[in-house]
Order: sequence, then structure tokens, then C-alpha cells
Amino acid sequence: MRYSEDMIWMIWSKGEIFAGNDPVFWRKDRFGAWIFRGHYGRTDSEYGWVIDPIRLLSDGETVDISNLAPVHWENTIKAGGNTERHVTSTGIHNERPLEPKAIEIQNMWNLY
Repeated sequence: MRYSEDMIWMIWSKGEIFAGNDPVFWRKDRFGAWIFRGHYGRTDSEYGWVIDPIRLLSDGETVDISNLAPVHWENTIKAGGNTERHVTSTGIHNERPLEPKAIEIQNMWNLY
């Protein structure tokens, strides 16, 4: 789905602000992975990110900004309602856990 620049900025603003970093450029997604504003849509970047639903849509439900969040491109929602956290961070770099951890969307609902 294509989003306007205004919509991208609104969704970017949902990312976690981390002290000591300029929130215009740097945020963290709901899994703790660093994302860089200028790398929106880039899947070749350690800090690339995409817009993803917080929870899967039901039949007939339309996309609403309240159900969208900025996430590292490897942390996107999967069919079945679960997300596998592939990327998180330690310090200033992203890292991949040895095994992806499945997280139920219902447990993440209160994050936004």
C-alpha cells in the first residue's frame, strides 16, 4: 500500500523515542529494533522499516491509522496473527536473536 508523506510521518511518530537520539531521525519499533527515518521501505538496511498493522484486519475491516505502526522490515506481522521478532537491539546496533520469538498480537495491542 502506498502512503502519503503526511501519513508516513504520522506513523513514524508512533515509534519509541529513545533519549539521546534525535527523534526526527531515530526511533525504535515495538520490538526494540532501531529504525532510521530516511530508510523507509528499504530492506537492504540494518535500520530499514515499513508500515505494518498492529493486528490483522477482520473481514470487511478497513485500514485505520490507529492499527498501523512503524516496524523494522524483518519484524512484520505474519499470517495467523503472530509476529516473529527477528530483530531487536543492543546498544546502538540491531541484532537477531538465535531463534525468532513468536509473539501474539493480542499481547502487543496495548503498546500503542
